[in-house]
Amino acid sequence: MRKVINFFLLLMLLITAGCTTSSLKWSPAGEGETSLSGKKAVWKLNAVNNGLYLFYYIPFFCGSPTRPNRWDYKFFRHCTGEKHALMLLNSKNRQLKADAVEDVKIKYNTNGWIGLGILWSRSFSASGIAVKSKKNR
Repeated sequence: MRKVINFFLLLMLLITAGCTTSSLKWSPAGEGETSLSGKKAVWKLNAVNNGLYLFYYIPFFCGSPTRPNRWDYKFFRHCTGEKHALMLLNSKNRQLKADAVEDVKIKYNTNGWIGLGILWSRSFSASGIAVKSKKNR
């Protein structure tokens, strides 16, 4: 019986492994586009991070909020909160030659998978605008 349970857990882990990555996508901002604060927008950002949790509260593994698009995971760490969304959006500022991310919007999603709510998927999708400060125009 123990082998069956271990096989089942391994199978679920493999099936859902692709669902627990963090990703960050960016596209150029429109000509003359600014953030709500008036700073020059240079990129539009969209970020997603997913995680698997046992009984909703116990983190099993999540995508890394500091290393998006790499299939990096954080085991037994909660990485689907607001501060993780901000980390993910800001993770490529240097590469994108941006000073900050503004106008951030975050949407959370939670799904209980296996009967009795044993395995849960928790995620966020966030969007924002990477900006340059006025003095760097």
